[in-house]
Amino acid sequence: MNKIELVERETPEAVVIEIAGQLTIGGNNETLIEKVRAHLAAGRRLLVINLEQCQRVDSSGFGDLVTCVVTAARHDAHVRLTNVSPQIRSLIKMAHLHQAFDIFDSEEEALKAPPPAA
Repeated sequence: MNKIELVERETPEAVVIEIAGQLTIGGNNETLIEKVRAHLAAGRRLLVINLEQCQRVDSSGFGDLVTCVVTAARHDAHVRLTNVSPQIRSLIKMAHLHQAFDIFDSEEEALKAPPPAA
């Protein structure tokens, strides 16, 4: 079984969730979705998912990321991805998911960017 480690921290602008490991089937990815839901229920409106330490994402992992984005949208909130490796970025584009995600090169950029237009 592939395991992921999630490290959360709060900034004035957002909650940052760092993912280390592999976001793949059997990787206890439900924890990511549960954390996102908990932060949304607490009233947070911007979540930044930092993939710098994420080595691999499979179709199940992409499904979980899309679930996070859709769940946030239902709460008038936003999920941004940051530090996405070239390999994962390529898979996102190949799967035509690049329009589903707000992707930023750095965490700093993701935190400073204005909210997307409605």
